Amino acid sequence: MACKPDHEDADAPTRIPLAAIDRGDERFRISTRRDSGDLQPSICRIGLLIPPLVKPAEAGFIIVSGFRRVSACVDLGWDCVPVRLARPDASAYECGLRAVAENSLTRPLNLIEASRALHLLERNAPGGRVPPEDAAVLGLPSHAEMTSRLKRLCRLPTSIQDAIVDGAVSFAMACELGSMEAGLGSAFARLFLRLKPSLNKQREIVSLVAEIAGREGRDPQRVLEEACPPQGVGMGDEDTNRQIRDLRRRLRERRFPALAAAEKNFLDLRQRLKLGEAVQLAAPRDFEGTHFALTAYLHAMEDVVRLRDQLGRLIDHPDFKTLLTGKAGGFDAGGGA
Repeated sequence: MACKPDHEDADAPTRIPLAAIDRGDERFRISTRRDSGDLQPSICRIGLLIPPLVKPAEAGFIIVSGFRRVSACVDLGWDCVPVRLARPDASAYECGLRAVAENSLTRPLNLIEASRALHLLERNAPGGRVPPEDAAVLGLPSHAEMTSRLKRLCRLPTSIQDAIVDGAVSFAMACELGSMEAGLGSAFARLFLRLKPSLNKQREIVSLVAEIAGREGRDPQRVLEEACPPQGVGMGDEDTNRQIRDLRRRLRERRFPALAAAEKNFLDLRQRLKLGEAVQLAAPRDFEGTHFALTAYLHAMEDVVRLRDQLGRLIDHPDFKTLLTGKAGGFDAGGGA
């Protein structure tokens, strides 16, 4: 037996004046994208393959679906536009279902659009609850915890939403930023949108800022601002990666000043050894272990002879002994080079 929907389909397309459409009423808007320049060439040449869906209102019409299409027609200078008319008595929930369906069933929704969709449906659903079968057919989550977290995204500050839409901030990080004071969460979002560090690096930056603020008794947003690199124009990937690396280094140095001092002392001592390019000496990773790595690059027997002589000189070098035995004291060479 064929299924029959609870509501009738919209009427066949009819033409109405564009001026009769209240473009400022966005109660049913789902899409985050607002520009319509990409639609204009096809609409100009072929016309509107899928006319916008509008609903009669007290004064004119409001858009249910097709905000970008209407904007494209306005920009093209049209006076009238073909539309599909929803029933005048269609409920807000029915219109919400159509608005979400005409987006979610034609393309994947981004996180903010999914959040808007859930918020729209729940706000207008009878009893304030979206039936699981409606959410399922629209491709929306129905798990209570997931739905609760997702709905909050469309109420976050615009800067965080922008970073989410761009893909610079994941769902997990967006929830974390949303739990912060609004100014701090927005500051992190702007930074991540600009530099696009990986999720692990984002978590490291957030954690270091929080630890520094707690350790120093300072405002975390101020700590972040002091550590942030200056904004660059037209940065390439190499510049971005360097700024991320420098930011993490500055934060680690401030969070672990003794470790930063030990690293500087180690580098100074190693430079005084004059090892050359063929021999490299590496400290324990993060200065946590006790084993150093001495690497030699050999091409011929002559290199082995030179290495033997170099090792002999290193054994007698006081700075070499300081390096191998001075980890606990931060490699303090007693006054420097």
